[in-house]
Amino acid sequence: MGGVDLNIVAFYILVGFSVFSALGMLLTKNVVHAVFMLVLVFLGVAGVFIISNAEFVGVTQIMIYIGGVLILMMFGIMLTHRIDGAKLESENRRVLQASLIGLGLLIVLLYPLQGGFPWFADTGKSESGFTITEQLGIHLMTSELLALELTAVLLLMALVGAAYIAGINLKKKE
Repeated sequence: MGGVDLNIVAFYILVGFSVFSALGMLLTKNVVHAVFMLVLVFLGVAGVFIISNAEFVGVTQIMIYIGGVLILMMFGIMLTHRIDGAKLESENRRVLQASLIGLGLLIVLLYPLQGGFPWFADTGKSESGFTITEQLGIHLMTSELLALELTAVLLLMALVGAAYIAGINLKKKE
């Protein structure tokens, strides 16, 4: 009997975790619970990236989506709930149409994999001796430094603007 590849087992566990978390996110009526389920989906997807030798993408997924975007969503939900005073609930409408569209997308995504799932036994090293993450870091800090800095300034301006607008809206409501 052949050995079991732990990467494949971990892949199926993480994918199942992500799928069940996504279903929980879709089926809950409480918006705060849906955001927490989205955190679990992002963690599962980050785990899939990490076991697929894409550590940079996995850690970026955790830092940006979980650390940034979801925290901003939670602040938005909390501020909206505090201003309105209304209970935040969502309605599950058009479940049949959404299920059919999701099934169609699943078929479209699985069609290229009908010959087997392409598992790569890549060690992560290239001809230059650097890992993919190291090559990406070198590339970002040399030839793409201006674009990286402009993106950082743009994101900082968006964050300051959002905080300013939230402050103005809070003062108007009082």
